[in-house]
Amino acid sequence: MTTTNYPYETMIEVAFRDIDAMGHVNNAVFFSYLEFARVKYLARLLAGTPLERESLLDLPVILVEAACSYHSPALLSEHLTIGAGLSRFGNKSFDMVYRILGEDGRLVARGKTVQVMYDYATGHAFPIPEAFKTRVHSYQNGWSPD
Repeated sequence: MTTTNYPYETMIEVAFRDIDAMGHVNNAVFFSYLEFARVKYLARLLAGTPLERESLLDLPVILVEAACSYHSPALLSEHLTIGAGLSRFGNKSFDMVYRILGEDGRLVARGKTVQVMYDYATGHAFPIPEAFKTRVHSYQNGWSPD
């Protein structure tokens, strides 16, 4: 498994633009970190499938909810490890959860987002395709969040 024990993991270095007046990563920036991990996860998940040939910008998903809980500050130039996994399927929606760890292994933050399969042309949600669910289950290999 990975450092975070999540099925997908990526790293990001805290940039100067991420820092607030208190010298640590601003709370709002963590949502960009979650987005970064989410897009990378979906790109990895779809690698080698017909959807890979389509742009991730064309992926029929819309974000409808995001939450983040903060556990310790992240500092300038620190390398953060972000774990991501898909934790729940609904009929039209799915949840993703995230764990962000500092270089020393400490828990920096946890996040959760809810995505809905969405047809941008019609403006309506639609059921999650079984092929997508199958791909996720195969990729995550029985993983479940802690």
